[in-house]
Amino acid sequence: MFAGALARGLGSVAAWTRRRPFWAGCLLVAAGIEILLVPVAGTWVIVHTGVGGYAGFLLGLFLVAMGLGLWFASEQRFVIAVLAILAALAAFVLSNLGGLLVGSLVAIVGASMGSAWTPRRPSPPQQPQKPRPRQPLRSRPPR
Repeated sequence: MFAGALARGLGSVAAWTRRRPFWAGCLLVAAGIEILLVPVAGTWVIVHTGVGGYAGFLLGLFLVAMGLGLWFASEQRFVIAVLAILAALAAFVLSNLGGLLVGSLVAIVGASMGSAWTPRRPSPPQQPQKPRPRQPLRSRPPR
């Protein structure tokens, strides 16, 4: 009973991930968390509370929101991807080289994957074609 419920649950999760740019959203969330945590790395206290510290928090949260947006509003994937690329480039300039360069690069790759993703169109069911009845050959009337 438990195995059947687990299989149904995993099947529904797999179907959910197939209908949206799931891995692109995962990369954006991971990049956002990385950019968010770099200002407090090792100390869990904000070391620098200037533009870099605040920008790291704000841009990290924004990238996490964009990743969730790819999951739950996949129709708007192109706009979300462009905004995420702009945020990743801003994080490169404003926040510790964009999370020590890794966060910005991962965000740009994730946003690129999100903009390139297209939903699968279900193929129409093939209906067997009915054979046409044969028509007898008609001869032409003599002239």
